[in-house]
Amino acid sequence: MKNAVRMCALIAVAAALVAGCTDENGSGTTTSTSRATAASSTTPAPGAPAPGSTVPEQTAAPRPGATTAPEPETPPVTPPPTIIPVPGTTAPAPGNTISGPGRCIDTSSTGVRNALASLTGSWVAGQASADQPGHCGELLWVRAIGGNSAGAPIHVLFFHDGKYLGTGTSEPYAFTTVVGSSSTAVTVEYRWLAEDEPFAAPQGGPATITYSWTGSSVVMSGPLPSEVTQPHR
Repeated sequence: MKNAVRMCALIAVAAALVAGCTDENGSGTTTSTSRATAASSTTPAPGAPAPGSTVPEQTAAPRPGATTAPEPETPPVTPPPTIIPVPGTTAPAPGNTISGPGRCIDTSSTGVRNALASLTGSWVAGQASADQPGHCGELLWVRAIGGNSAGAPIHVLFFHDGKYLGTGTSEPYAFTTVVGSSSTAVTVEYRWLAEDEPFAAPQGGPATITYSWTGSSVVMSGPLPSEVTQPHR
């Protein structure tokens, strides 16, 4: 009899435990862990917006060390180029002209006198180009003499378009004579003393050299012989 009573009591306790594990709607069992999970899924995290609220837009801050791209700069304004005239394209100054009445080159002109003054020593103009104005050659010349003796040094000065170009040789040499010329060339003969002949009648040579205008400079046809450049050696 006592065993039957104990069995009934155990059954009653078991039934009570089962009833306590059933949800209010009788739909099934819910563990304490599932309740905690459900609670955490419905409760917003600290600082998080409430459901249905509007989150204002925020500008993302640059990462530490990131470089902010600078605003594009306005390109600098480049000034227009300065045009410089090409040398030799301007006419000679009126006070430095080399022409004269009826002549392409006048030995008494300011331009010729200035060319003579640029040489070392004292020089006077001798022969010169004799072309008429309007038909002047591209290469004009003046024979300059550096003394009064028969063996005086001589230079040949060249001019183009009213401008002094320079001398035919770097050093002056005696017994130098212009024997021919054209619009673009001048032919010069160089002589030298062969023995003990007088200065007025040198027997050495001649060595003939042609100076030609190329359009930009004067070209010498060949070198002078050593008898001219190194006399008495």
